[in-house]
Amino acid sequence: YMDGGAIFNFTADVVPLMVEQILKKENMELDNIDLWVFHQANKYMINYLRKLIRIDKDKFYVYMEKVGNTVSSTIPIALCEAQKEGLLRGNVLLAGFGVGLSWGATVLRCK
Repeated sequence: YMDGGAIFNFTADVVPLMVEQILKKENMELDNIDLWVFHQANKYMINYLRKLIRIDKDKFYVYMEKVGNTVSSTIPIALCEAQKEGLLRGNVLLAGFGVGLSWGATVLRCK
């Protein structure tokens, strides 16, 4: 059984804090990130998170139209598509969350 409401609330609580912590660890601000790639859970959830964290829509990568939520593969698939579009440059923040109420983030430095 999956309690969608509880998972949404968990995500809304954990992801903004996770982003704040990784930016602090990396000595960065929101504006230092050139591209944001979150787990592609669903459009509603990730757009809610984008607005909650105040991420510029033009820097927030969403690739769900052709594949939907592929669970743990959403970030690698999105990265591959972003690379094809020439968007992987500068600082790219990856944020994963979900399965088993787990979460993690990192910043890639792309050339």
